Amino acid sequence: MLSRRTVIASAAVLAAGCGPLGSFFSAPSAPQGAELTWVSLGNHLGLSDLTGNGLRPVEKLQRAVTTLEEDNGNPNGQKRGKYHLALRHVEKTSELGEETFVDWLHDLEADLVNVSPEGARALGEEGVLLPLDQFIATDGAALEQAFYPSVLEQFRQGELYALPVDARPLMLYYDTDYFALEEVSPPVDGNWDWSDLVESALRLTKRREDGSVSRWGLEAHGSRLWWALWQNEAEAVDPATLQCRLQESAAIEALQFVHSLLHTHRVSPAALYMDLAKLVFEPARFAPAIVYSSPPIRPPGHYHLAELPRGKVHSVPVYGDMGIGIVARTENPQAAYTALKGLVDALQEHVVVPAKRDAIARLEETRSDLHPEDVLAIQRSMEHGRAWPRSVPALFAMDSALQGIVHGDEVASVVNEACAVAREYQQA
Repeated sequence: MLSRRTVIASAAVLAAGCGPLGSFFSAPSAPQGAELTWVSLGNHLGLSDLTGNGLRPVEKLQRAVTTLEEDNGNPNGQKRGKYHLALRHVEKTSELGEETFVDWLHDLEADLVNVSPEGARALGEEGVLLPLDQFIATDGAALEQAFYPSVLEQFRQGELYALPVDARPLMLYYDTDYFALEEVSPPVDGNWDWSDLVESALRLTKRREDGSVSRWGLEAHGSRLWWALWQNEAEAVDPATLQCRLQESAAIEALQFVHSLLHTHRVSPAALYMDLAKLVFEPARFAPAIVYSSPPIRPPGHYHLAELPRGKVHSVPVYGDMGIGIVARTENPQAAYTALKGLVDALQEHVVVPAKRDAIARLEETRSDLHPEDVLAIQRSMEHGRAWPRSVPALFAMDSALQGIVHGDEVASVVNEACAVAREYQQA
């Protein structure tokens, strides 16, 4: 029986829930060898149609299978890898209980399955997924080095339980037309810093005669405040001891900077969650001129991508959306691992931001919808990437600090409350 923690985490695995109905695809011809089934659950953000080829997510998945079937020279393809791969894609799903999830995968004869980072770690701990380190050891260090560590490590819980397909670095979306209209220099050269951010946001924020805002210059806190802490060489909690570190001067300075954006300069809306999302993403409104967001989530309008402005250091929060793991019950683990490597490679050109270094290097070739400066911004962002924290004390301390900052509480009070929350969850 799966633990309650795994069942909760499986919501992220399933993306949209789970059920027996779906589409079944098979490669047109089957080479001799292992019969494998790849189960895809839900539609991952990384497969959103921003690559200019008009393919639906399921079509991108099937194209990866077809690529492996047709590429006879690929050592990880179906012919040389001696396997036959069929795709089972599940979109519309119903809930599964604790006792049914593993049986459901077994009934589908699943050998490979799409997972989120949270799902990979939880299902790996429960023995639902095979650890990949035993296979990677035969490939040497080169395979792990092919991925950005900020993404790869998110699928590890002691051991690695999935290979990442895509990445979601936190970046700036900026309205190019509005920047030009207001004669504000765009953040395209990688030299923007926090003072430039404030100066530009002040010029781009527009107010009516009564003082109300007709258009915000900035929205910087919708993806939490890890960027502010990390760029100022600060932490919410110590990664090793889980002790709160928000009371340190570097953390206080970072929180004070965000506080000033909302309540002193008043260039960013003091709103949270759905209220903030409406300001940014409802087409009927003018979205802020600059939005901190991860591709492919973007405001409506003519927005380009840029790197985060520099603090004391470059540091970019990066989240992994989709990985692929090997189901522990597979009867063909070595063939499944070969197919896994092939699928990850084949999908790199079909995701918004790839997880592999060589795919990021070739991004200008595979993403015709991106401008050259957008490509460079993604490449630089991935080089400075850092994985989102996992620890419960860090996550809850951040939520507490974020709410306090947005509400306009004094930073000292914000820190005290957030550290109390961190201690509570550390002791739980």
